Amino acid sequence: MSRLTRELAGLGVTLRDSVRLWRLAPLVPLVAVLPELAQHAVEIRLGMFASQEAFASLALDPQRLALGGIKIAALVLAVLAGARFWANRTAGLRGWSLAGIAWKQVLLGLGVQIVVSLPALLDLRVAPMVQLTLSFVLTLASLPGLVLMVGGLLGDNETGLLAIYRSGWTKALRILLHIGPVWLLLQVLHRADHIAALDRPIWLVWLLMVLDALVVGQMASLAATGLHHGYRGEEACTESLNLYA
Repeated sequence: MSRLTRELAGLGVTLRDSVRLWRLAPLVPLVAVLPELAQHAVEIRLGMFASQEAFASLALDPQRLALGGIKIAALVLAVLAGARFWANRTAGLRGWSLAGIAWKQVLLGLGVQIVVSLPALLDLRVAPMVQLTLSFVLTLASLPGLVLMVGGLLGDNETGLLAIYRSGWTKALRILLHIGPVWLLLQVLHRADHIAALDRPIWLVWLLMVLDALVVGQMASLAATGLHHGYRGEEACTESLNLYA
């Protein structure tokens, strides 16, 4: 089996396990679903779906924006909790245990993000193209640090800062493969749900918004599973497949 075939097979395992997560740890997607649904309730009460004009004019309503901040925080929390759930399941720990987190790696990875972000705070007075290039280079340089943080969250207390700059690129690409393509498809569905709800009967708007909240829950489940399986690679996929053998 070629490397590409194995990676694609791993992506299939991630997709399947992201759906399994709804049964194994329903709290993970629900943490993302409920704030999304609460925001939709406010949007419907404001009349946001009455027309395209109403949708545009109410997009910056304070009530909607306040819940928007909460739902983004909840989505991040769901992703981190879900990734940790898979790590705990692999280690034989309780699903919500924090005992296995490698805090040194988490803090080192966070330190990389802080250091890399510092140039953006400076007034460099350079041409826009130079600024764009610098931003791209710094973002690229920060990827291993992000991967180190993910590894620490998942309990990898052996990989250090230098090692992650040797091996982290592959892990970053694999995580992107496991999450990115399907996330984009779900994002398209998320957007299409809102468009389809414009100027529709209220019962249909509610139906579409409930569906949309479930889509967001699946996005959280996918990202959580993709972080874990993408970081651990074939090892995680083999373990998962053995559960079904």
